[in-house]
Amino acid sequence: MREKWFALLLSGVLAMGLPACASGGDNPSPYQTPPPSMEAAPSRPAEAAPPSEALSLPPETDTPDTSPEPGDSPLDSALPRRAYEPWQEGYMDFLTALLRAEEDTRGGEAAFGGLAADERGVKAFESLWETMEMGSENYSLYDVDGDGVPELFVKYGNCEAAFTTQCYTWRDSQVVCIGEFHSGHSSLYACPGKSALLVHYGQMGYAELCEYPMEGGRLAEEQVLFSEEDVWEYTGPDEIVPGAQAIGSYDTELCRMDFLPMEQERPSAGKALLLPISDYYGGPAATGSAPEQARRAILAALSGETQLCGVSGDHFYGDVGWTTWEEYVQPGVAYPRNRQPFQIVQHAWQDLNGDGQEECVLWLEAGRGGAERPDQGLAALSEQGGTVYAYYFGFYGEAELGTDGVFRHVWGMDGCDRALSFWGEQCYEYGVRSASAGPVKWLDGSPAE
Repeated sequence: MREKWFALLLSGVLAMGLPACASGGDNPSPYQTPPPSMEAAPSRPAEAAPPSEALSLPPETDTPDTSPEPGDSPLDSALPRRAYEPWQEGYMDFLTALLRAEEDTRGGEAAFGGLAADERGVKAFESLWETMEMGSENYSLYDVDGDGVPELFVKYGNCEAAFTTQCYTWRDSQVVCIGEFHSGHSSLYACPGKSALLVHYGQMGYAELCEYPMEGGRLAEEQVLFSEEDVWEYTGPDEIVPGAQAIGSYDTELCRMDFLPMEQERPSAGKALLLPISDYYGGPAATGSAPEQARRAILAALSGETQLCGVSGDHFYGDVGWTTWEEYVQPGVAYPRNRQPFQIVQHAWQDLNGDGQEECVLWLEAGRGGAERPDQGLAALSEQGGTVYAYYFGFYGEAELGTDGVFRHVWGMDGCDRALSFWGEQCYEYGVRSASAGPVKWLDGSPAE
């Protein structure tokens, strides 16, 4: 993420010419709230809802082959088929179509079919692309009007000065754009007790908290609730509106090619990150229920008896597809800059997503013992249906792993605690505020030794 923020700083300041624009802003908070499924889950239908006619669902496939041929990849597998609500199906289709449109547009094609439009019939992404050539950055989910269906907020842009967020909802069996606002230097907050969204802006000593009410099925014009200037420390939104909570955001795509060029093709590049939507009612994906089988499969992969599938956990590193552990730890594979192979320094067995099945967490270092600080990384190995997935994280160097599966004090995250959800090639982090569990017991070396 250091590369990401550095790239944003280098992007420069762009002029704005967008409707419903608001000035000011603070740097977006990295804190990500747990999926609403952790709090209260509405009832779900017994069967999955039919897909929207305008959009196509990701293909439903069987569990990946436990003995893949070299070069094959399970990264095309679908998410677990839960009893999804219609809006979940629609939002997953929308994000998939959005990334396809972005890729086609960058390639010179104008492919906006199937994307959301507002009541004027203007396709949301098309209007942004034609005016400023903006691609999507991240998305958030928040039920503004409390009807049980969260609105989808997608941030577009290529630097803080240019970020614009569009709000979508599920209406009449389709995704519809119901609002747009400038969102540079800003964070989204829940507005308790009201059908409204809070947006906190802050930049160079000036800050303001704006409210966007939901009126007549649309986000209304902003209402400034509070502003301040020439301050060193901004007033927190919860101090202005008691109970206001930060709304989490997630990358729209699995791997951020814009910020980290890599020589090898990344299997998940350009694919939509759908698991936060899938988890919204169901909670973190249940990756398995056979602890002994999982441990045997992970040890077999570490010893070289079977292959594993390398997936990026932080959406930057480790997305390499099918490989062996010996190849996975080589220079430039899981991490593109290590000059020496990774060695397993420590390991721990810990359930990271609360499904009762342990993952194997590995602390990796390359170049240990030299004059320079060694390259470091963390890999979490998870067995799912006979396949072992290795989720790689490059920014967990100072993190402490608790016995509740929560990582604390993650670098660059303002000391925010992080929990994980993962399934196949899908992995994301969300913020939690829990510090009651003690640290895990790390053991020296590899568990396969």
